[in-house]
Amino acid sequence: MSIDKNLLKRLTLLYVEDDDIIRNELSQLLANFFSQVLVAKDGKEGLRTFLENQDTIDIVLTDINMPLYNGIEMVKKIRNIDSKISVIFATAYSDNEFLLDAIKLRVQEYIIKPIDIRKLLSFLNDIASNLYQEFLLKQQQYELTKYKEILDSNNIVIKTDARLNITYVNQLFCDISGYSDSELIGKEFKSLKFPDVSNDIYTDLYAKVLNNKPWHGNLKNIKKDKTHYTCDAHVFPTLGENGEMNGAISIQKDITKELNKKREIQLALMRDKSDIFIRSKEGSLEQNQLINDLRFKLQNLQVELEQSVRNVDKYMYSNEKYRLENKNLKTEIGLYKKNNNSSTALKLNRENSDLRIENKKLKEKLLQIELDDEKKLSQLRVYSDETRSELEDKISELTEQLESLQTDDVLKQKFEYWKDKAKAETARIENLEKQIIAYADGVTLNKIFG
Repeated sequence: MSIDKNLLKRLTLLYVEDDDIIRNELSQLLANFFSQVLVAKDGKEGLRTFLENQDTIDIVLTDINMPLYNGIEMVKKIRNIDSKISVIFATAYSDNEFLLDAIKLRVQEYIIKPIDIRKLLSFLNDIASNLYQEFLLKQQQYELTKYKEILDSNNIVIKTDARLNITYVNQLFCDISGYSDSELIGKEFKSLKFPDVSNDIYTDLYAKVLNNKPWHGNLKNIKKDKTHYTCDAHVFPTLGENGEMNGAISIQKDITKELNKKREIQLALMRDKSDIFIRSKEGSLEQNQLINDLRFKLQNLQVELEQSVRNVDKYMYSNEKYRLENKNLKTEIGLYKKNNNSSTALKLNRENSDLRIENKKLKEKLLQIELDDEKKLSQLRVYSDETRSELEDKISELTEQLESLQTDDVLKQKFEYWKDKAKAETARIENLEKQIIAYADGVTLNKIFG
């Protein structure tokens, strides 16, 4: 049998032997396999060593025939302290009296001196393997206990019998529902149903669990104060030793808050969508109103522009008229200067001065009008250029389409020309064939037509 040193290295061995040579040799050998080997030379020292190290010692290997306490007496006292410690007896005796005592003391193995090392290591390896399995089992039980504590602290736990009558509820369920465990033990699982819940849900749940199948879904349960809570529930059938369903366990998580939050979010989204729709509708109305206002302003600007152009023409005409009148006045003044006396000339100068002032005012007014109209004309030019560019693009597009249509007409004319030419050529060939048939001899016809 192979020896698993890793298992043995986890353990501490107490070796009790009164023979110094055997004790020293075997303890040195065993030290290569164990984490620690503690030694004692008699039963009394062995008991004291065990008491001092009982938390770390895993196996006791002891002789039977020793001074002070023999092996049987020592193991009896150790059993009073630790009833589960593993013990191996090693002795030169093999009578039935020692064998019965070893059985009573629940000794794992009994080995005869001189000790067969391979056999001893095999026994020790078996014990180490059993101890390791017990260690794993304890670890699993510990983990299961922790899992149960975590499960109980965060989830509702309900256990039932084979008829789905409640046999256990945890504290969290009592805290949420308001019921005490004594009020629920013995009642049917479906007695937790809120009145407005469909019976079909529990019919499906019972059918699956009673047929040894798990069930999962949402359950709406009633509280003691007649309100309700919603939970995400898993229901699993439990099996007995014969493999038959002997009950069920339900693990439930209260999701009432999560569902309420979802409903609030959905309502908020619906309100947001409604607000967006209303705002978009209002925005469309405002946009249409703005477009209509802009169109109206544009029409007014066009009317004002046309009026400005007419005013410019009118003022230009007036300016030219005043210029000619001014010129005529200057001519008349010159004539008066030559032909009339100084008083008449002074009178004309005063009249001319008044005309100059009026002419200056008219020029200033005309200049202001020209500036205002120039701005409007500049805006009109920009608008006209944009409109002209769009019209030019449209004209270009229509021109291309027209040219395309003209190209199609040319191709059609060419096709008709070649079609007529082909007809004429076909008629000419047919006429030639008729002449050949009419005037040629048989040899010539055979060469031509095969």
